[in-house]
Amino acid sequence: MDRRTFLEVTSAPLGASALATLLPSTMSAAPALIQSKRSAIVVVGSGVFGVWTALHLREQGHDVTLLDAYGAGSSRATSGDETRQIRAGYGDRELYARMAQRAFAAWREREQEFGIPLMIETGRLELASDWTPSLRATQAMLTRLGVPVEALTSDDLRRRYPQMDTTGMGVGLLEPTAAVLRAKTSIIAAASAFTRKGGTLLVKRARPGSTDGRRLIDVETATGERFAAQTFVFACGPWLPKLFPQLLAERIKVPGREVFYFGTPSGDTRFSYPNMPNFSEDGYYGFPSVDGRGVKVCPTTGPVTFDPDTDERIVTPHEVRRARAFLAKRFPALKDQPITETRVCQLENTVDEHFIIDHHPDFDNVLIAGGGSGHAFKHGPVLGEYVAKRAVGEATDGAFDRMVRLVP
Repeated sequence: MDRRTFLEVTSAPLGASALATLLPSTMSAAPALIQSKRSAIVVVGSGVFGVWTALHLREQGHDVTLLDAYGAGSSRATSGDETRQIRAGYGDRELYARMAQRAFAAWREREQEFGIPLMIETGRLELASDWTPSLRATQAMLTRLGVPVEALTSDDLRRRYPQMDTTGMGVGLLEPTAAVLRAKTSIIAAASAFTRKGGTLLVKRARPGSTDGRRLIDVETATGERFAAQTFVFACGPWLPKLFPQLLAERIKVPGREVFYFGTPSGDTRFSYPNMPNFSEDGYYGFPSVDGRGVKVCPTTGPVTFDPDTDERIVTPHEVRRARAFLAKRFPALKDQPITETRVCQLENTVDEHFIIDHHPDFDNVLIAGGGSGHAFKHGPVLGEYVAKRAVGEATDGAFDRMVRLVP
């Protein structure tokens, strides 16, 4: 059965009541979905890599069990913040830029299927004091791929965005079709679609279990249960180096990041969607206020190591001061506004910032998918399709395969 036929048979609009059934507080009810403790494929991790892979595998007709230590949409996950960005601008990295183009269409298709809005077209403004090789490469790539792009001068910036103080910024590169994705909502919606289509989702911490030569036989949970399968996909994000320390401890680093949402003045819509784009410059990026949360400000540096299980999700005074200093400089009308929300999350950075999607060198039936390096979320639906094909041995793009292999 092809994917389109499967969708026609199994899909229905996903409303608030369906989403509510998969909120972390109610996920303990998931074991009732178990029909068997043996599946053709077990996926470990329900972040952006895992949940979309599991959904695509199920849509291909495979028997899939999805295991996650904390549940889909958990605040411990790298995918757990409220918003993420999707853009096609990638410097000279054409494979990722083309993948992002396909992802835009895939997100819109999933919005229609799920019946909820997931993508908000805000645009993205990249600021710099002068043209850099990266900006030039991004402009050239977007132009070649037919993606709308505008080069703005300092005078253009002042006229177009008077709510921003662009002093010192001589160049702005605007990608008008870039957007904000509702991240946590998207993960929960994809997980709900997976279970609605017959997949099994369980809140359980799993690790590799028994083996037979070059084959993994099962995974073992923290409570001693075992789940056997023919194929295993470990898509555990920041937990990958913990599960496979000898293989990945030096390949994937897990730094922390602190994220701030600043309130906007009463009655002032200048800093809210659709009146302001996403923005980025050296050291910081952020979004306009979406869904009334406030202007998102994200410093691009932070703690070099972060434990997703045990470290507190509380912002530090030092990072608060840094974020406020940036806000006062770039958005002076917001300098006295309160912080309305905060998030503390982590990245899984690889040395070359490429994803890692490849078979475990010791096991023919184990695929590792992770190393998002801060840019995986936007590709979610397309990335899941790619990982699903790799998991079952279907043909994929050779150039992309080489780019994301475990051993460079």
